[in-house]
Amino acid sequence: MTATEMIPAVGAHVVVAFEQVQVACTVLDVKTSWGKPRLLIAPVSGDGSQWIELSRLTRAGISKWKEIR
Repeated sequence: MTATEMIPAVGAHVVVAFEQVQVACTVLDVKTSWGKPRLLIAPVSGDGSQWIELSRLTRAGISKWKEIR
């Protein structure tokens, strides 16, 4: 999957696993790194942002992500 194909995910609400905590986040940007899809996410409530691999998602807000996972 290319970053261009992932553009519809920008703005989507997702749930990301951080150890034992699941955090509601918004996708700010997408890219591929070493052939793996990566997402720039920010928490819905709170501060900061972080690049994560797609595999860290536990739930996505748009159906297209089910095809990727």
